[in-house]
Amino acid sequence: MKEYLEKHIKDIFNSLGIKVPFKVYNCNVDTLPDWTKQIQLTNEFIVYCHDISLKQRLQVFTGKNIFQYENFIYWFEGNRIVTLENVKIKVIDNNNKNIKCLKTNTRLPSFLDDFIYNQLRAIYAPNFQRFDYNLNLTNEDILKYLGTYFPRSYAESFCIFDNIFQNKEYQQAISKKSILNILSVGSGTGGDIIGLIIAIEKYFQQVSKINIYAIDGNFEALTILIKLVDNFRNHTSKIININTIKSIFSSVSDITSDKIITNEFDFILSFKLICEIITMDNENNNNSYYDFIIKFLPMLKKNGLCILLDVTTKSNHTRYNPILMNRQVNQALRELDNYKSLLPISCNIYEKQCYFDCFNQQIFTVTHQKQTNDKSKVTYRVIGHNDLVNKIVSNANDSKLLVNNRNICPHTVNYLKTEDAYFLKQSYKRIKGELKEN
Repeated sequence: MKEYLEKHIKDIFNSLGIKVPFKVYNCNVDTLPDWTKQIQLTNEFIVYCHDISLKQRLQVFTGKNIFQYENFIYWFEGNRIVTLENVKIKVIDNNNKNIKCLKTNTRLPSFLDDFIYNQLRAIYAPNFQRFDYNLNLTNEDILKYLGTYFPRSYAESFCIFDNIFQNKEYQQAISKKSILNILSVGSGTGGDIIGLIIAIEKYFQQVSKINIYAIDGNFEALTILIKLVDNFRNHTSKIININTIKSIFSSVSDITSDKIITNEFDFILSFKLICEIITMDNENNNNSYYDFIIKFLPMLKKNGLCILLDVTTKSNHTRYNPILMNRQVNQALRELDNYKSLLPISCNIYEKQCYFDCFNQQIFTVTHQKQTNDKSKVTYRVIGHNDLVNKIVSNANDSKLLVNNRNICPHTVNYLKTEDAYFLKQSYKRIKGELKEN
């Protein structure tokens, strides 16, 4: 289709005696110029040329709306792109009642619940605006954060890894590992870390040692994390080593890694860090999701996984975090050929060709002694090396993929079945060269 369109445009230019060059891009497949990020992509193809004097002639001849941007003109061709605004599909049909969905609710383990609230005296006091930037928290603030937001991060991390770890292909990939290295960037009090190591405890008995590297700018938060890990050692036979690195940073490039004695990690975590960087530094760090992927993915082992997770809000000067994350992670993965997303499944399949401003969201709930079904709303990507991800899941898909509790990935709206884009199936088997659920 693109080749036909290029020939068609060339014929038009020849008919009008126009000698200037033009370019045609497929908006769903090609790497688009940076300036296209400033406009709304409405159709399958975009055509542009650097001669604004042609605008009126081309508009009359083609009958198209010709737009001007800076010193060039452009217009759209082909089928109209499906936008998220017109694919908001409520899950109400009978076929969707049996959807296998990610388990998103859990309870704080009793020993952890007791240690946090009864021994550390954590306080449950939700205040989103106070905790949208956590570098300057006081001791009392840290206890409020521990009692309110640590359980939520724990639940998010545990539920995500609980789903991944039950996958037979992933289990086989790391079945011989006895030592696991974890890096948490912007760890805070470590809800993401504790959720992960409790999931490891549940699934991988052969693991005998876990090495944790936690980077954060708040010394009091790191002190709490050390106490939590010390307490966890009383409930496991595994050797748990923790290395805390106090690093104050205002951008991803400022994050120090010179105190990390290894550059190979089985897990790289960043929970709700980028939103803080964007909040505290206006528009200077709107590429922080991209920067994080470029900087930290090379530290991932061949069988390692990286989780980049954030809240689904936005700061006053930027777009919603899920939209920024999807746009920037997709761009980074187009440039890093050796990596791809594992979750959500929709991104696993379409990320290299997707330019939708997609609002992904998952809702988790956690119960503890201070609150029942405490809720958090987040967006996240799970990323790994191509070889690992391809072992776990194929690119084959025949279902609508839910990217939050009501919206369908626009690339999948025409399928009949519906599946949760965040749910990783338990195991797969190969049938005629394709992966099918076992």
